Amino acid sequence: MSGPWHHYIIVETVDLVLFETLASNRRTILEMEAVLPASFYHLSRIPFVNSRSLWFSFKTGFMIGWQVQQLVKLQMAFELEEEGLLYCDSDVFFVRPFDVSTLVKDGQFYYYSTPYPFLRDYAPNPKYLDAACEQLGMGDDAFPCPSYVENIVAWHAPTVRALCEHLEKLHQRDWRVTLGKKFILSEYSLYGLFVDRILQDKSHLVHSGETFCKTAWSAVDVEVLNLDEFCDTLAAPQVAVGFQSFLGLKERDLERQLRRAIEKYKSS
Repeated sequence: MSGPWHHYIIVETVDLVLFETLASNRRTILEMEAVLPASFYHLSRIPFVNSRSLWFSFKTGFMIGWQVQQLVKLQMAFELEEEGLLYCDSDVFFVRPFDVSTLVKDGQFYYYSTPYPFLRDYAPNPKYLDAACEQLGMGDDAFPCPSYVENIVAWHAPTVRALCEHLEKLHQRDWRVTLGKKFILSEYSLYGLFVDRILQDKSHLVHSGETFCKTAWSAVDVEVLNLDEFCDTLAAPQVAVGFQSFLGLKERDLERQLRRAIEKYKSS
C-alpha cells in the first residue's frame, strides 16, 4: 500500500486480544462497542447467551452481527477525520501494489457501480436493492438498477453523513434505529442509490464500473479456473483477489497461490 492511508481494524471486544498486537503508527484497532451508541448491547457479555454475534437495543430489538457490522461501517464516517473511506472485506488479499491516491481524480472521489443496470430477474440479490430503495423513501421497486456491492468499496465520508441525515429527516428518528430494525439491509446499496438518485450535487464524485478486486463469489467461480489461473488473470485495475470464506478453500492452497501471485506481480 502506498499513498496517504491509515488502516482501521474494527472487531468485537471479545476478539480484541487477537488483534491488538497489530496496532502501529499506521494501523488502529477499534472496538465495535466503542463505535456504536451505548444503547447497543453485545449479548456475549451475558453468561447464558452463547452467540457472539447477537446484539440488542431497546430501540431496535435484537440484531445479528451482520446487521451491526453495516451500521458500524456507516458510523465510521462520523468517527474519522479522513474524507475517503475504503472498505475491504476480511477475505480480500492484495497481490499487486496499490496507491490509494488513485481513488481521487482531479479532486473527485471514486465510487463504484456496475457499468450497466440489471433487470430484476438478472440482478444479484434484488431484494436488497428493493429494500434500500424503500428505506430511502423511493418506493420498493429499484429496477432497472446497477449493483453497488463489491469486496473493495470506496466511500466519500461527507456523502455518507448526508445519506444518514436524509434517513433521519425521512424517518424522523436516529438513522441507526431505522436501519437497526431492518434485517434486509445493504449499506453499499444504500450509498449507491443515494448517490445516483437522491444526491443533487455529485461534482465531488466520479463514477467507475471498474473493480479493484477479482472475487470468487461462489464455488463455480473457482471451478471454471483453477486457483493459480484465478490469481494470474487480473484485469488492469484489479490489485486484489477475494475468496468468500464459505467456499471451503484450504488455507495452505490459498497461501501458496497468493505468495506466488505476489512474487509474480513484483517482477512484472
